[in-house]
Amino acid sequence: MDDFEKDFNKDLVKEKVDSADEIKDKVNRLIKFCLSKENTKLRNTDMESYKKLCMQEFTEFHVNSPTLFFSIVENPSTFPMYRLNEMLNVKKLIESNRITEEKASIALGQKYYNEFVKDTVGKLDNK
Repeated sequence: MDDFEKDFNKDLVKEKVDSADEIKDKVNRLIKFCLSKENTKLRNTDMESYKKLCMQEFTEFHVNSPTLFFSIVENPSTFPMYRLNEMLNVKKLIESNRITEEKASIALGQKYYNEFVKDTVGKLDNK
């Protein structure tokens, strides 16, 4: 990345954090864009050009949330929207002071531990 590109991208990084509704809106617009007929065809024939197009059309989203951006761009039809909605609902609870960040982190951590790790650890303990 050259100096111009670094400076350009730095200018796009926002100081303010998006609200849950703003994030959801950006995600929905990106998914709709990715799933359009012409972009689906491009994704299937030339992934690099497709990614560049998405980065051009959604530059701010790409710069500010690259992990979320590429999760959607690479697999728009299978993106787990239910999980994003779950996290955004927790974000809303934190923003409205109905739960602390610490309690939300513990609750989500426990939920995801139970979902992804607990059975594996149990199987390893039984060996």
